[in-house]
Amino acid sequence: MSAIQGGCERISNTPIPFAYSLLLHRTVGIFCAIYPLLLINNFGVLTLLFSVFTTYALLALDAIATELEDPFGIEDNDLPLNAICNTLEIDLREMVKDSRLPERMLPDKNFRLL
Repeated sequence: MSAIQGGCERISNTPIPFAYSLLLHRTVGIFCAIYPLLLINNFGVLTLLFSVFTTYALLALDAIATELEDPFGIEDNDLPLNAICNTLEIDLREMVKDSRLPERMLPDKNFRLL
């Protein structure tokens, strides 16, 4: 258990260098700007449709990657560590036949576990 905790702490405490995210943002931007020019001769008017879809997908993946850089915290898209620990505690107490079980954490009205 302590080895897993150490691994999670390393993930949490290792920042992604700014140069990597900057390179990713610029590469996606340049590709999305050049992509329509590469397709215009082959697809004509449909180039706009293909370009918009591809640009949306790449920008969404870029936003997801930025969001997943730090999976530990209390923001909406972070891992629900308190709920995971609560479930582990309940399971362990049930295994040792402890009658003092904590209340199980349930999602709020927006289906978020804190």
